[in-house]
Amino acid sequence: MGKILGFVSIKGGVGKTTLALETASSLANDFGRRVLLVDANFSAPNLSFYLGIEPELTLHDVLSDTTKFGVHNAVYERHGFDIVPAALIYKREVDVFKLKNILSKIKDKYDFVILDSSPNYYELVPVVVASDKLFIVTTPDFPTLNTSFKAARLARKNKTPVEGIIINKIRNPKYEASLKDIEEGLEIPVVARILDNKGMSEALFYNTPMTLHKERDVFSKEVRRFASALCGLPEANPGFLERLIPFQNRMRKEKVNRELMRQKFYEEQFN
Repeated sequence: MGKILGFVSIKGGVGKTTLALETASSLANDFGRRVLLVDANFSAPNLSFYLGIEPELTLHDVLSDTTKFGVHNAVYERHGFDIVPAALIYKREVDVFKLKNILSKIKDKYDFVILDSSPNYYELVPVVVASDKLFIVTTPDFPTLNTSFKAARLARKNKTPVEGIIINKIRNPKYEASLKDIEEGLEIPVVARILDNKGMSEALFYNTPMTLHKERDVFSKEVRRFASALCGLPEANPGFLERLIPFQNRMRKEKVNRELMRQKFYEEQFN
């Protein structure tokens, strides 16, 4: 049975869509998993633009009360994984709370269903309800972290487990919240720390995930480490330059957290 993983935030611009896309790409291409990526940002979807898709049918058609399309009619394939895009402009009424029921009919075809959520609080709720597990995406600045507290509270209210925090767009740690501050504030482990990467615009230009466009980039490597934990598989051995880093620095806190998550996901595969 496929796991439904929601990538959530209550602030735009943190890179949530990018990380949902890149995780889907890595799971499919690096680890051979069957992956469905769903654009559940109902009012401002972006995944079709990221991947150069011009869809005839979208998630909005599936959710509409006036159409009878099954979700399989809105599935497109790109870069080794499937995607259900959403419509930027849609004039019919849609019931976003049908999302969980719709996904229940298709998730068994996949190992992972990745949901990219909206930062809009109302639209975020159906994603939280539909997900088996959540990952909160945040940048390390304090205003954004305040909104991440709200996302964590919403998840707890709906009893959806939050597996971890992904800190994205790290620029200057001297002026940003530390991993310790974030974990203690949210009471959730950090499972990935990703540096700000200006090369993302190039991957977007080519409508190709960064994990495929530049496989050896530091961004791609960190996403791959995160995806390996979701599969319950060990991380790749460090390269020559990484082995030169002192052991205590290589065993950073987020890696320890990933090891705990890796064991959990591994055990769940056999239960």
